[in-house]
Order: sequence, then C-alpha cells, then structure tokens
Amino acid sequence: QVFTQDNHTIQINMPTLELHVFSVSPPSRAVHMTLDLLDVDYKFVTVNVIAGETRTPENLSLNPQHTVPVLVDGNLTITESRSAITYLVSQFKPDQLYPSDPASRSQIDQRLYFNIGTFYKRLEKVSLLMKRRKKLYRRPSSGLMKC
Repeated sequence: QVFTQDNHTIQINMPTLELHVFSVSPPSRAVHMTLDLLDVDYKFVTVNVIAGETRTPENLSLNPQHTVPVLVDGNLTITESRSAITYLVSQFKPDQLYPSDPASRSQIDQRLYFNIGTFYKRLEKVSLLMKRRKKLYRRPSSGLMKC
C-alpha cells in the first residue's frame, strides 16, 4: 500500500501470504513452522474448528472441504499442508530445502508422506484391534441376572 503525506510517499509492504490455522492442528503447525523457518512475512489467521468456523461462508469460499490449514498467496489457495510446505520452500528457497533433482526429492517426499501411506493405516489397525479386544474382555456388570 502507498500513502502520501506532505509530498512524501510512504510505501508499506503488507504480507501477501495468509495462513489460516487451528493452532493445535499438527498440519497447521507444520505449515506455520515452515513459514517461520523461511523467515517470510505472513498474516496469521486463527480458525476455531471446534466452534465451526471452517464452515462459515468466508472459510468455505477458501476451502470447500472445510479443513485447515489454508495458505493463501495472492490468487493461489492451497488447502493441503504438505502441498503448502513444498510450495513455500520451492518459492522462497528454491533447491535449498526441496531439491529439484527427482531422486533427492523422492527421498524427501517419501518421508513427508510417510504418515499417510504407512503410519495412519497401521495406527488404524492397532486402534481397531484394541477396540475389539476391549469388547472381548469386558467385565460382566455387577449384580446377578434373574432367570
């Protein structure tokens, strides 16, 4: 933005990046930490997921899936944390944090996406097993049943 006062022009550079987050969300924190690591100016917008703020008309216009984080850079809106992270490091520190060499990049991607393809699937299986086990070993209720 440019302001003029007494024949002096003052230009204030407002951050073009906006990060819409729910602060306790791990994907939101990952994008937030990436922006801080890159030392990039951005506007931090808190979205209270529990209060339903992801479903407001304003937030739905940014992200119809009503999730966080949402990264806005001018006309570009990114609604997935890993995509936002790779975009940011490619945009602000090209080839330093996210190499252009396909073989090197594949090793980073492999770790970046580990929790989607491996970790969460295994965690789900363990959770279901524990749930079934809990049902099998449930203690009978106190008191006698009358026949």
